[in-house]
Amino acid sequence: MAEAAATVAVLVLAAGRSSRTAPAHKLLAPDATGQTMLARTVNTALLSRAAHIIVVVPPNQPDLHHLVQTALPTDPRLHSCTAHNAAQGLSASLKAGVAYAENLGAQAVLVCLGDMPLVSATLMNALIATQALVPPPPAAAPELAGRPGNPVIWHHSQFAALKAVEGDKGGRAILAALGAAVLRVPANPAELVDFDTPERLAEFARLTKAPIDQEPSALKSSTRAG
Repeated sequence: MAEAAATVAVLVLAAGRSSRTAPAHKLLAPDATGQTMLARTVNTALLSRAAHIIVVVPPNQPDLHHLVQTALPTDPRLHSCTAHNAAQGLSASLKAGVAYAENLGAQAVLVCLGDMPLVSATLMNALIATQALVPPPPAAAPELAGRPGNPVIWHHSQFAALKAVEGDKGGRAILAALGAAVLRVPANPAELVDFDTPERLAEFARLTKAPIDQEPSALKSSTRAG
């Protein structure tokens, strides 16, 4: 059974240190068309049915701030917020993003990782649609290797738990505690790829705007949970 769609905010987490690709910052790396990884991820989110897209950036990366302010489309749905404690890890980005979304009146947040630019608007919309179910699941995610993968959509009943996470962790422990209550959504594994190593950046540099089923599929998919 479905009801009117909930107000959903996409959180694009972009406040990580990118230490595995240093000195290059992965989110500023361009694909074969010249589009940066972060821009590609955000532009896809703007194609979704989300009410808001919130880019979470660190306080000490002026290049990322400049990209958000100048290189992304002007859209009233697009926001940026700063994770002032980004050095504390992924949890700081989650806390900042969830708090910002709450202030916008979001009833659910779809947590997307900035280094997963192949996630499609179709998958985002499938996850967003779960929040119109009665009752809505506490979380929903694509199934990857038998367990929930990224991106993950979280019902507002889980906001307090997300803001209580500490350290360089996402919501994996929360997903584990929810168990079978997490709704699994079918997804193309080729979408669930993260580009977080120098080798992956080399792959990303060869990507075009081709359909997802034409993108490199030999890459391993992400196993983190936002």
